[in-house]
Amino acid sequence: MADSQRGDAGDRSRSRSAGSLSRRRLLAAGSAAAVGASGLTGRTVATPNRAGLAAADAQGSDDERIEEEAWVETVVDTDGSGDVDRIYVRVSRPASTANGDQLPVIATASPYYGEQTHSDSTPEMLYDRAVELSASEDGDSARATVDATDSSRRTDRRSPDHRPAHASSLPDARALQRRYVSKGYVVAQVSSLGTHRSTGCYTAAGPPTIEALVAVVDWFNGRATAYDSPTGGATVEADWTTGTTGLIGASANGELANALATTGVDGLEAVVPQSANNGQYSLFRANGTPISVVPDESAGMTDLGTWVQAGNARRPACDHWTERIETGQDTATGDYNDFWHEREFLPDADAVDAAVLLTHAVDDPIVKPNNVADWYEALDAADVPLKLWLHEGGHRSPRGQRWETLLDRWWAYWLKDVDNGVMDEDPVTVVRGGKPVLGGSRETYQEWPVPGAEPVTLRFRTGGATAGEASVGDPDPAAESFVDDPSIPVREHAVATESGHRLRYGTPPLETSVHVSGRVVPSLSLSFDDPTVVSVALVEYGPSGADVVTRGWADPLNRPSYREYDSPVAYKQSLRESRPLDADEPVTVEFPLQATDHVFEEGSRIGLVVYATDREFTLRPPGNATVTLSLSESAVEMPVVGGETPLTDAFADDATYGEQFWARSSSGPVDGFGPGLAVGGALAALGAGGYLLKRRLAGGGDGTA
Repeated sequence: MADSQRGDAGDRSRSRSAGSLSRRRLLAAGSAAAVGASGLTGRTVATPNRAGLAAADAQGSDDERIEEEAWVETVVDTDGSGDVDRIYVRVSRPASTANGDQLPVIATASPYYGEQTHSDSTPEMLYDRAVELSASEDGDSARATVDATDSSRRTDRRSPDHRPAHASSLPDARALQRRYVSKGYVVAQVSSLGTHRSTGCYTAAGPPTIEALVAVVDWFNGRATAYDSPTGGATVEADWTTGTTGLIGASANGELANALATTGVDGLEAVVPQSANNGQYSLFRANGTPISVVPDESAGMTDLGTWVQAGNARRPACDHWTERIETGQDTATGDYNDFWHEREFLPDADAVDAAVLLTHAVDDPIVKPNNVADWYEALDAADVPLKLWLHEGGHRSPRGQRWETLLDRWWAYWLKDVDNGVMDEDPVTVVRGGKPVLGGSRETYQEWPVPGAEPVTLRFRTGGATAGEASVGDPDPAAESFVDDPSIPVREHAVATESGHRLRYGTPPLETSVHVSGRVVPSLSLSFDDPTVVSVALVEYGPSGADVVTRGWADPLNRPSYREYDSPVAYKQSLRESRPLDADEPVTVEFPLQATDHVFEEGSRIGLVVYATDREFTLRPPGNATVTLSLSESAVEMPVVGGETPLTDAFADDATYGEQFWARSSSGPVDGFGPGLAVGGALAALGAGGYLLKRRLAGGGDGTA
């Protein structure tokens, strides 16, 4: 049953553009009768006192702020209590608002404010990675359920400040208050439905969660009622705001900003999603295969149920949500289904009626870069006012004066109507920090992938056990095989001098730098004697070590075919079903690696590693599956700035392969996309925190320039 039914969401009246009803709006409309009257008020907001905006800019010390809290009445009843849920909002506003000034709101919505997220008494539910992959002859999944085992239930993934590891190094609501109340904004801290002091249940970005956020914007604009208590209480008026609202957030908070924008709610003018996913499927799945959000090498992996169980553990009335999500997430297959579709926002990109400033790290191992690439492409196609800031820095937001200045100008332009020219500048910024190439530069562009990026086809020649050649020439008419070994991490696959557990191919050494911008797309003709996962890593082999630039994963049972995606929102039907593999019969598996923007340095080689199980990210089917790659039927498309000519011109003439492919091989350091690749297992155990520390020790950037 859809999450929008059984009283989980409701109808509302709201100003919208004609014809802009989204899928989420239609789902919500279907359950109006189950919820009943919403009791929304019809208060009219007074004409804003624009003179107050300038006055407020000049004041705002901590002792001049007014702190206020309210519970906004929603139109959903997720816990089945018979009363609509209320969502908690904490407001910090300039003292001038007590004298009639009306100011715009910068809000952040989060499921992380309360004790419901991975606290000491709430075990994190992890899922056993060891699972056999199979499918029935009729295409229906026949794989066993992936269970949470006792050995994997009580892993504590929190950072020292008791936030979940995947939320480390992200902006904090107090920092927003300190910066923006003094600049003449109201700052609102919103607790996601079913978390902290909000009532109801945590639905993992389901339709009820987003409807509750809509109610908050409605309250700012006089279309909803708030109270000073979670039950009963006196009404609280938002008469201190113009109703003009911006939403900012990172990680799951940024996902809520993306989701709210797709509702087209009147009053939401701008959002800033940082390190954010564009839906739940794209966070927990890749090309039909489950992937862990927090990358590590333990026996347990995170899935959507991890967050839901943690969120609802103290609310017995919410057990039905945990059960519903356990079933809907379908960890055993990774298939796309209606449950996931209700939590994907790409199909609603054309309903976005707010300006969007996106920022993401191209080496984010938690919210993978394809999230921002897909979202940017969908919003750009929908002609949404749009900016993009890419950087290197893992799962964190940009730092530095240039970023903060851009953010200040963004809010002033969209929330205060200040004509500061921010939208007249190049919309795309790429910061390459901490790397010798380009001197840690900041470059701006008109679009992304950067102008001039063209797909170049590389084909493979024999020698993959050590290192075969990847070139623009003809492939060898041969096949090469390897045996899956789930115990080997990618860092060992990348640097092993010789291995029977992966295939490695690379270009000649580069005599000049080569810029790759966009998505690398392997198309592999593979045969299997037993089903397993398919993984590919793009690696830079440099004079001082190896850098895993990006990776990608796919389930051959789903037969993903990237070329059949007419748009980033057109999910191929095969992702909804698993089809059996015929033993030793070749199938073509084509899928994008995680998006990247990387300059390969002079003196390095561009390498591709083909392997099966990814110890840090994927499920772990039983080992010993033999995978055979047909070289003549396989290739990889790489988006090279300038196309084929600058790539081939960069190739040295005296290339060596085999065991001499990379002289340092197993003794050289490995850096790159994933935790602990250079510093070791102790940092890997810290999840995102360890990854960021590893990047800093290795000289990685943080998005500044």
